[in-house]
Order: sequence, then structure tokens, then C-alpha cells
Amino acid sequence: MNNKKLEQILEELKAKGEAPSAEVLDMIKNTNVISPALLPKDTPPEIMRRMLQNPGKPQAIPGGIKPQPCILENGNGERFLAVFTSEQEMKKNKNAPAFPLLLNVSFQNCIDLIRQNPEINGAVINPYTQNIILHIAENKPQRETVQVTLEQFHMISRQKFEAYYLPKNLFDKKAEYIERLQKEEGEFLRELYEDVYDTEVACPYIPEDFECLSLNISDDLTLIRINMPFKHLVNGTCSCVLVGWNQKLEQVWYYAILLTEDGKAHLHERKEDGSDLDLGPAPSEGSEMTAVITLIQGAGNEE
Repeated sequence: MNNKKLEQILEELKAKGEAPSAEVLDMIKNTNVISPALLPKDTPPEIMRRMLQNPGKPQAIPGGIKPQPCILENGNGERFLAVFTSEQEMKKNKNAPAFPLLLNVSFQNCIDLIRQNPEINGAVINPYTQNIILHIAENKPQRETVQVTLEQFHMISRQKFEAYYLPKNLFDKKAEYIERLQKEEGEFLRELYEDVYDTEVACPYIPEDFECLSLNISDDLTLIRINMPFKHLVNGTCSCVLVGWNQKLEQVWYYAILLTEDGKAHLHERKEDGSDLDLGPAPSEGSEMTAVITLIQGAGNEE
């Protein structure tokens, strides 16, 4: 199963906060996806033991067994069928359970299942990363977005900016955006935020909400620390972003101090391929730059 092109498109949609176009929807409908599932409660014990020996692996469905697909529910009580474009996408949430069944099906089959079940509102594609929601309901008006509160909207917009939009643009534009960040600081960050707030909701930040510090570590290596706005700083968002830039190699590093759901702080690294690495508890306050410099220089020595 190779859905790399589709995954790249979904990543771009997530970064821009856009809904899939008709062309993208057609691509999705003609794609094979993975749908995690559970065994029904009345599954014979011997079959259940055999299936549970290899949880999370593609397996043939025994005759007479009707798998129960994984259904996710949002805060509004809407229920969505979880589907993934690859096994790699499933593994991006290390805390997620290992499902005994992975169903390799066409997305059209998923649509048919949703339309036959009035309790399911649609599908969510790659819920651990792009989290693209498609409402699919027979004889019901379709909605493009899930209703959220204003505070939730600000949180989602901030997550989108910190985890996708800002690193993607730095990796893509490299020297151009690094130079603008050093020169314009908060003005530039506020300008970038406007692309995330492309709805009727106004961007709540001003240039003074961002604090930037740029240090020349060596002739080639520069490190920029960005203290993110305190406004709308909640669990799941970043208090600080650290950007490394090697002018000679034209290489960007992107690190962030992320507040976890339990209120703790972890250091994360976002790679140029879009993957995210949780590096564990964040360094003590004031030593973040030193820790990141060590990581960058260590990576350089490994090369």
C-alpha cells in the first residue's frame, strides 16, 4: 500500500486548514486504506486467542466473524470511522492500542459502511496526524467542519501553526524565511499566522506577543529561540520553539517545548519529512538552548 502522494496532499490541507477539494475526494475514494477493528464479544475463545497472537497485524478474517471497526467520537457526540493511509500512520501515536484486526479495504467500502449505519457521521483520515474529517451521511446535509468553541478554535489554530505550518515553511523556504525571522521577528510571525486564521475569526496575536532571540553559535550555525504567546497557551501547544540553521549546509532544525495533556513539558523535534520525535521531558527553564545546541552538534558529528 503506497499512499505517499495522498499523505502529502493531506499534510498540505492540514497545514492550510482547508477542506479536501472534489479532486482530492475522488483520489481518496479510489484509495485502499487500513481500518482498525475489534473482535465481537461473542467470538469463540479459540479464534480470539489465535487472532490476539498478532495484534495490529493484517490478518484474514475467520468465517462467520463480523469485525467491529474502530469508531472515534468528538466532543459534540459525532462518531467517525477511523481509517489510515498506511501502517506507518497508525504507529505515529505510540500510546494508541494495538488492534487485533487491521482491515485492508477500499475507501468506497468505508463509505458504504458509514451510509448503512445511521450512528456513524463520517470518516476521519489519519486521526493521529492530519486528522482530516469527512462527513458522509445518507439523506443528511453534509457539514465540512465539526462545530467547536472559540477557545477550541484558537487552540487548534495554534497547534496547526506550531506543528505544521511554521516548520513546513522554514524547511521549504530555508534561508529566505530564516533571514526574515531574524530581521522582522514578531512582525514576521504575526504575518505567517494570518495564513492560519483565514476565516472570519481574527488572529488574536500581535507582534509583541512573540519574543525572539538569535545567537550565532559558530560561523555556520545559528540558533533562534521563539517564546510563543502566553495567550491561548494550553496543554497541547508550545511555549517555546527553537530553530537551528546551518548556512553552509542549508539545513534547518526545528525543536519545540510542548505542554502535554497532563501539564508537563516535553521537548519535541519536527523532522523535514513531517515526522515528530518526542525526546522526553524538556530541559530545565533557561537551559533549552544549550540542550538543543548539543543535539544539533551531536547530529552533525554522527553524519
